[in-house]
Amino acid sequence: MTLTANVSAAPSRRVSESDPRFQISAARRILHREGLDSQVGGHVSLRVPGEDAFLVTPFQYFDETLPEHVSKVGFDLEVIEPATLPASVGINFHASIYRARPDVNCVIHTHAKNMSVLSTTDEPYGVYYDYAALLLDEVVPWVDDPNLVPSEEGELMVAALGGRKALLMGHHGSLHVGDTLEHVTVEALLMELCAGYQLAAMAVGGRPLDRTTAESYRSAYLRSSFREQMWAANYRRLRRSDPDLFAVLDLG
Repeated sequence: MTLTANVSAAPSRRVSESDPRFQISAARRILHREGLDSQVGGHVSLRVPGEDAFLVTPFQYFDETLPEHVSKVGFDLEVIEPATLPASVGINFHASIYRARPDVNCVIHTHAKNMSVLSTTDEPYGVYYDYAALLLDEVVPWVDDPNLVPSEEGELMVAALGGRKALLMGHHGSLHVGDTLEHVTVEALLMELCAGYQLAAMAVGGRPLDRTTAESYRSAYLRSSFREQMWAANYRRLRRSDPDLFAVLDLG
């Protein structure tokens, strides 16, 4: 479906630090700095509470993103609040996931290198490094079919995900879903990190952790504030590295 706008593009404006468009911009830049850029592909979206709509990013490099670039799009893919850059046209599956999964408030798709390489091996994502245990049993394979229309693809991706958190997309990248922008961002960057460890371990004959140990690590990380601390640490680094993003804040 072609994305169409029903109002004129929003002008550049200052925003609060809690504005979801600002937080999406921060997430994109954190992902970029952790090696998860996707050239001008890839998307970060966030459900709009109480509406059949989501905020989503355009075609651009992740470290370019500003709040003014984030559009509000309905589940029917009608653009409700356009931005200074048009929303990406490849976002049908975001709407499909939000419709089917009320537990999902954030969707991230990237073409990160390590996950893209791992997806070519037919090896499942494994716990070769302890952080990978956060996504134990949460990652399923997915193979694109370029002959599918976008609406069909979205429904098939929903079916493949079931109630889980990530798709490892063959020769493509990955898809991540979850309850908060912070959690999904951190899980995406950790999955990319751990995919790199897995590729290196497989190259030297390494083996994944046994299931009992992996389950113990998963429980420990989920009980702790590990994901929240990872987000906070990366956000602090972003304040130093990306002054152009923080320059849009309304400090009044």
